[in-house]
Amino acid sequence: MAVFFLIPFALRGARLSLEKMKNDVKDWLPDDFTETKDLAWFRDHFLGEQFVLISWEGCTADDQRLQLLSEKLVPTAGEGGDKKFGAQVAGHDENFAGDRYGLYLTGELYENWGGENEKWFKGTGEKWYYLLPDGELRRWNGGSTMLGAMYRIGEQALTGGHKLSGEYAATVDPIYYKRPATLQAHLFKSVVTGPQVLAQLAEPGGSLLRDEENANSADLADADRIAHQRLEGVLFGPDGEQTCLIATLSDAGKVDLRRTLGRGFMGRPLGRLRQLAIEAGIPQEELHLGGPPVDNVAIDEEGEITLARLVLFAVGVGVFLSYLCLRSVKLTIMVFFVGGVSAITSMSLVYWLGSAPDAVLMSMPAVVYVLGLAGAIHIINYYKDAVEENGIHGAAEMAVSHGWRPCLIAAVTTALGLGSLATSNIAPIKKFGIFSALGVMATLLLLFTYLPAALQQWPPKVKKAKDGALQAKSPMTIWMEKFSLRVADFIIARSTVVATACFIAFLIFGYGLTRINTSVQLLKMFDSGSEIIQDYAWLEENIGKLVPMELVVRVEPSLQGHTGDEQPSDPEEAAEEKFKYTFLERMEMAERVQNAVEQVLGPQGRDLVGNGMSVATFAPVLPESGGSFRDVAIRGAYNRRLEEHREEFLKTDYLRTEEESGAELWRVSLRLGALQDIEYGRFVADLREIAEPVIAAYRKRDEILRTIDKDNAGQGFAKAGVTLLGANFMAYKEQADKAEAGEQVVYKLDPQKIYAETLFDLLANARLEVHYFDPIGDSLHPEGNSQGRLDLLMDRDQYFVVVADSPKYDLAAIESAGKTVIDATHYKYDPTSPMFAVTDPDLPELTIVYTGVVPVVYKAARTLLSSLVESTLWAFGLIALVMAWVLKSARAGIVSMLPNVFPVVLIFGFMGMTGIEVDIGTMMTASVAMGIAVDDTIHFLTWFRWGLDKGLSRPDSIREAYRRCAVAMMQTTIIGGVGLSVFAVSSFTPTQRFGYLMVSLLAAALLGDLVFLPALLAGPLGSMFRPARKAHLGHDPSDDEARHDSEEDHDSPSVIPVAIHRSEENHNENGHGDSGKRTDSHYRSGKSG
Repeated sequence: MAVFFLIPFALRGARLSLEKMKNDVKDWLPDDFTETKDLAWFRDHFLGEQFVLISWEGCTADDQRLQLLSEKLVPTAGEGGDKKFGAQVAGHDENFAGDRYGLYLTGELYENWGGENEKWFKGTGEKWYYLLPDGELRRWNGGSTMLGAMYRIGEQALTGGHKLSGEYAATVDPIYYKRPATLQAHLFKSVVTGPQVLAQLAEPGGSLLRDEENANSADLADADRIAHQRLEGVLFGPDGEQTCLIATLSDAGKVDLRRTLGRGFMGRPLGRLRQLAIEAGIPQEELHLGGPPVDNVAIDEEGEITLARLVLFAVGVGVFLSYLCLRSVKLTIMVFFVGGVSAITSMSLVYWLGSAPDAVLMSMPAVVYVLGLAGAIHIINYYKDAVEENGIHGAAEMAVSHGWRPCLIAAVTTALGLGSLATSNIAPIKKFGIFSALGVMATLLLLFTYLPAALQQWPPKVKKAKDGALQAKSPMTIWMEKFSLRVADFIIARSTVVATACFIAFLIFGYGLTRINTSVQLLKMFDSGSEIIQDYAWLEENIGKLVPMELVVRVEPSLQGHTGDEQPSDPEEAAEEKFKYTFLERMEMAERVQNAVEQVLGPQGRDLVGNGMSVATFAPVLPESGGSFRDVAIRGAYNRRLEEHREEFLKTDYLRTEEESGAELWRVSLRLGALQDIEYGRFVADLREIAEPVIAAYRKRDEILRTIDKDNAGQGFAKAGVTLLGANFMAYKEQADKAEAGEQVVYKLDPQKIYAETLFDLLANARLEVHYFDPIGDSLHPEGNSQGRLDLLMDRDQYFVVVADSPKYDLAAIESAGKTVIDATHYKYDPTSPMFAVTDPDLPELTIVYTGVVPVVYKAARTLLSSLVESTLWAFGLIALVMAWVLKSARAGIVSMLPNVFPVVLIFGFMGMTGIEVDIGTMMTASVAMGIAVDDTIHFLTWFRWGLDKGLSRPDSIREAYRRCAVAMMQTTIIGGVGLSVFAVSSFTPTQRFGYLMVSLLAAALLGDLVFLPALLAGPLGSMFRPARKAHLGHDPSDDEARHDSEEDHDSPSVIPVAIHRSEENHNENGHGDSGKRTDSHYRSGKSG
């Protein structure tokens, strides 16, 4: 009764747990990881990383639905919003209770629960709020916990209702009581459309046409062309017509992405964005969405859809197979009750313990289900043995007395194996380990309480054989038992060959473990025919690439030059002013990084990224570099003009100022192809190789200027002669000329080129006389690297900056001539250098922060591999300790672990050898496999040791273990494995891989326990498993009966008396072994049936 009383709590907890499911790649890594810190810091300052791109066929500037949807997503400026450079940003009223508390309706309108005609909302942190008719909003004091629920059930039973108890939160207009939907928090923070930004850039008065009075048609056409070039692949498609909206989510919108973007599956309402699209006249089948939040909600939905579609099918298959094996409706129901309730309980624990499930944790009930089945099948087989030997009376107690010890040890060791996943730094893996371990231990409550009670209350029908003996086993079970004994004889007779073959396979596939690759790319989780993949394919073909990679150039205040009206009065500070960067020069930092990346990785290079976005995207065309009087004048005018519009640039999502430090944050936003097979680790390394030389050039520029200024006694550096040595400037110039002439140029990754060109321009902007000596040159310009040119530069310039060493010049000779040589060769990105988190106190004055989804995913992939190794080692060590303790021998414990790790080595080694990547949905199956294998190993060794304790030879002990356990092992593999194999047809890749991996691992575990382990026990290593005590031959059988009467309720199978005469008779009938040499009275101490 207690079990049935608690089942509703388990069902409710499981349902509420599923409602809280959330997937966000940021939450996968610990908060103290550099990548996680950087992404959190980025999200604190910028909106656009969590963007949703929205488009449909025919979405052009002429489509009225575009503007209509934009206005529905975010209110117009006149209603409290704000215009920010083409983007409509929602006004944030701190007094609006909906936004302050993140209020939302749950889909069902809960009313009058407490008898005060109140209406209920949920808010931030899953807290409940209720609104009274007079407009008073209160935060409910109750909690959604098991104790809270039990208290409220008791309260209702005693008082007939519930008593409201809540803290005052706010007072709102009573109109919200009549229209509660209007009190919900705003889900969207900002929205921008392609035509809006295009107008901001290209229309008269826009960034590209400030002089609207004198602009002619040619100017308008030129501005329109430049604007389209900048926005192509971001807000406009390749045809220049197809466009889109980009919306960002508010904090309330991020709480439940399915409420914001969901497709309305599993009884949930359609997401708010999709509802608004329908209201704007856009059919759902034409709507295409992309972006990180869309990925996350798709994972949530696909996980739930998979469960809904396949769980019942899997259970149906399992029930059919179970009945086929057990030949009893009652036993089948009992087995699946244990497995099903165990799975439901494990999921309910997630909710009751205050956590939330994710895509990985959705596989956890299946694991607990299989392990629950395994325990139940073992107990039922012990029950059948007891029935055949002693009758139905007392059979349930005998089954538990036989099985409690191996089941307990198996559950503990399995829980330790799964719990080892808690050492992982990846949150979904950690949660899987913790809750699956708790779920496995929870199955013991059902195995030792419900199952024996059910067997006692509803015993299955037992047939009588021709000789009058009870026959509880089905024909299939009897056939499987005979088959297992034939396998036992085969292995015992050829133990050396079998063990050697298993060791060879162990070593071969063990080598494959060294070649394992990991991947956590989100879109690889979906089938090619899924809606999200189809949407991404359409969007990337018609708009542009979608996976965000963010770079932020961070400039400390010490490098920021003052405006013309804010010149410092302090002499020392004024002296530093000449080294600082103007607003134009700081904007150029971001533009140079963007241009360098686009040249190498964009369409002109490897085509890995599309057009980037930065503040320069919204600015006029920036002036050329140069130090002449004309160049200085033009650049000064541009700088003043840009500074006048600084506040406008701050309203874009590409420039921010840190409040505490005052550092400027210049964002460069890149987009990668979502459906391209990009190796993120290599991409991030290449990105650093491209961007870091730009920053290195700025740092070297400061060093050079300070050197010259010091030589001039603080009088400045203008007009100083500088020669750059070592770079292939002629080739750079020739490449630039071709590109300017419209010729096709393929750019390759060349850090020296990026560094040298940037440094040349920076020194020229500082009004130095800059020259170069190209030691490589080319056949068209041999004078570029002639000795005559070097002599000329020696006469002209005082400072020689060495970008690269070359035998064409002698640095010692240059120094001996009185020249100053400055080493500038240390500019390449060093992958071994430590990564700075943006929160580090010793962060350089000028640095680039690399963040976004890509670095986090790459870090997760690396962490996944280390977690796989670490958790497997922990599982091995912990289980080995338990096995050594159980077997009373460290050597025996180590030997017993060989078949336990056999399935892991076999399956994961095969994956490594064949190039199948380990993803976040399959990594934890290594510990699962070890847990399943050790479950069977414990049962097999228990009965093997029992045979040794009773004086049986090792071969006969192996046969007895086969007779006792092999059928249950095979039934578990058939019922659980084939039942879970239906997940292999899922369209959700993690579930699909989990399905076929579980089948493979169950089969490999069976192979390890019924082939490898017996071969080891029959060979020389089996001598380590010595009997705990010698059997005494020739004694009176009545002594056994007396001992049994006093110990039957307490002893484990190592001392529990069990009849083995049927095994011996069957064995002798087949003409194998020497069991017939002994009489069963020597080993049987149980009472006759």
